[in-house]
Amino acid sequence: MELLQLFFGSVLLLATGTAVILVCIGFFPGFTAQGAAVADRSSRWALLVGLINAFFFGTITLTLFALGQNISQIFSLPALLFLFGLTAGVLFGLPGLTALLGERLWPDKQPTVRHSYAAALLILAALMPFIGWFVLLPGLLIMALGVSLLVLIGRLQQGRPATNDQRLTTSD
Repeated sequence: MELLQLFFGSVLLLATGTAVILVCIGFFPGFTAQGAAVADRSSRWALLVGLINAFFFGTITLTLFALGQNISQIFSLPALLFLFGLTAGVLFGLPGLTALLGERLWPDKQPTVRHSYAAALLILAALMPFIGWFVLLPGLLIMALGVSLLVLIGRLQQGRPATNDQRLTTSD
């Protein structure tokens, strides 16, 4: 029975994770294209930026949650806001990594199919015991945070707001 629950839980995670990534790609194609370009151009830099920010904001979040637990629950609200910001950063960075993976592995497929395959492959690889859980998944999440931060910094340095002005192209 446990094996059946684990199987259906994995299938559900695969389906919902792929759907979330595809929705983000559909709603934010400009951010996704810039994220794929940043991940392709400077993946080490994105990993470093994501690691530093995840450590810094994660420490602040955990400290605020501890203060909320021990002193006053008013500290839990800023902790939740920091956690929401980290989650949003990861959520906006993952479609760029997915688009880059899809372009590299399936360049001849249609973009929707390519992104679906890449999202499913990323989620399946992250579900792999031990290596996926403790190496690939944290690395992907940290890199996704770095990619989204670098895209936002790049947009702010160009003097334009973070709008959705680029489109993913079908020709690669």
